[in-house]
Amino acid sequence: MDTGFFQEKGWLKLDNAAKLFPAIASNDLTSVFRITAFLREPVKYPAIKEASEITSKRFPYFSVSLRSGLFWHFLEFNDQPPRIHLEEEVPCTAFALKRTNEPLYRILIKGNRISVEFIHILTDGGGAMEYFKSLLYTYLTIAGQHIGSPGDIILPDTPFSEEEIEDGYNKFFRKLPPPVKHGKAWHLPFRLSERPRLRVICGELDMKEILEITHIHKVSVTEYFVSVYLFSLQEIFVSCKRKNKKDRRKILRVEVPVNLRNKFPIRTMRNFSLFVLPELDLRLGTYTFEEILNSVHHQLQISTDIKQISRFLSSNVSYEKHYILRVLPLFIKKMTIAAIYRGFASKRFTGLMTNIGIVTLPGEMSDMIDSFELIPPPPNTKVKVTSAIVSYKGKVRICFSNITHSSELEQRFFRHLALAGMHVKILNKN
Repeated sequence: MDTGFFQEKGWLKLDNAAKLFPAIASNDLTSVFRITAFLREPVKYPAIKEASEITSKRFPYFSVSLRSGLFWHFLEFNDQPPRIHLEEEVPCTAFALKRTNEPLYRILIKGNRISVEFIHILTDGGGAMEYFKSLLYTYLTIAGQHIGSPGDIILPDTPFSEEEIEDGYNKFFRKLPPPVKHGKAWHLPFRLSERPRLRVICGELDMKEILEITHIHKVSVTEYFVSVYLFSLQEIFVSCKRKNKKDRRKILRVEVPVNLRNKFPIRTMRNFSLFVLPELDLRLGTYTFEEILNSVHHQLQISTDIKQISRFLSSNVSYEKHYILRVLPLFIKKMTIAAIYRGFASKRFTGLMTNIGIVTLPGEMSDMIDSFELIPPPPNTKVKVTSAIVSYKGKVRICFSNITHSSELEQRFFRHLALAGMHVKILNKN
């Protein structure tokens, strides 16, 4: 695998989305997410160690450290494979960003589980999953398993394309009118837990049952789950309103990431997603679930249209191209970005739900892996609870990351699904 590009240049600019995370990352707000594969057999350490070393050579743009320049952070090539850890009880812990001798992703193993954790500075769920599938293929092959055709998995001996490191935001940027600005949203009133705060609760569902219901309502799986999320939030809001009538924030808003690789012709492995924000305005009154379904369906259809997505992309990239921001020293940029995030950006949505979609693997490889799981990054202290969805072999797994003492949102969410006729299997993580 030729890594001459990195060895000669030695560094890489952060993509547009990545520029936020160095300014806000902390021991609590780690910006780290985890993808886990549950194998049929216990993980063999020598095989996963060898697989990680081989796979890291195929993805050299992940073997980088975060460095600071005068005006911007950048990624410096360090040619180090990811560290392999024993899986810890608390997922998605912070990376030591000042270390220069290890990359910003890690591999975790325990029993029959292999996990990868990435900080969003490197990539999003779409890019991380492509790497993970390659790692799993290499591991299983080294462990003695026979896999025929690899399908669309990126193999370690395939050539690296510079398209994989493209900044899709800048590639497809064009100056457009900005989208409508969103005000502050209502937030869950639950009390924060003591550190370490993060607690994960997962539920597993049958894809066939979900599709039967979504086909009846003529909505997508994402639209249905976002609607259940908003309906559950509304139930909590109404319950809290009886106790606190002075709360004037009556907008419930869920942040939903959109994988832009499905919208634009690009094969980047870096961050390339944007958020859309379906909402309920409770100043108009409360909504039935059917009303929420109808509203969310149309909001997401409009928001994810290529023209609307292009407006969001234009708005995000325009800030970094502003002359004044470009010439500000890095330490001032970091303070400014952090202040804007704390003062506004973190307050404009009530929750987050990301759906990474269906994981597809070659037949023989699929027989060796039972399930997948996605844990979203720890939420900020305003949002408090976030969720992530991944589907595999006819099963859908939904994980909630929660930093509060309450599990009311998760309970209401899964109860709604059960009442709709779905069989819900609860998997408590920690």
